[in-house]
Amino acid sequence: MIDAKLILGETSGWIWSLFPNQSYLGRVQLTLRRQLDGSLARLTDDEWTDLRQCLQAYESLLRALFQPDRFNYEQLGNVWTQVHVHAVPRYSRSREWEGITVEDSRWGEHPLPEPPSPLGEAETLLLVTKMREELQRTGI
Repeated sequence: MIDAKLILGETSGWIWSLFPNQSYLGRVQLTLRRQLDGSLARLTDDEWTDLRQCLQAYESLLRALFQPDRFNYEQLGNVWTQVHVHAVPRYSRSREWEGITVEDSRWGEHPLPEPPSPLGEAETLLLVTKMREELQRTGI
C-alpha cells in the first residue's frame, strides 16, 4: 500500500513515503522493505538500528521544515499487515504550507480519527518534492 508518487526515499531496511492524508503536516509512513507481517518485535537488529536512524533523520527533516512540537509513532497493522510505522508530527499551533493553513485539531489527543487533509493532490505532490529536496540538501 505504498503510492510510488509519494515515496521520499529508501534505506537498506525501510521505504519512506508521505502519508496521503496530510492533516498532520509532514506525516510519513516507514515501511519495512522485506516482507514481514505482524510485529516490530520480529525486526532484525540491523532493521531496528536502521529504523532508529530513519526516525532521527525524519525528526531533523521536519524540524527544518515545520518545527513540530511533538512526534507520535504508531505501528498498528490492522488494515495492512506489512510491518510499517506511522510518523505523525504534532503541532500546538497552525502551520502554513503553500498558502494553506494546517491545524492540528486533535492536539493533545490521539491523532485518530484523523480529520480530512487540507492539502489537495497538487499540494501533496509539491510537499513530496520539497521534502525530497530537503533530504538531499541536508544529506539526511
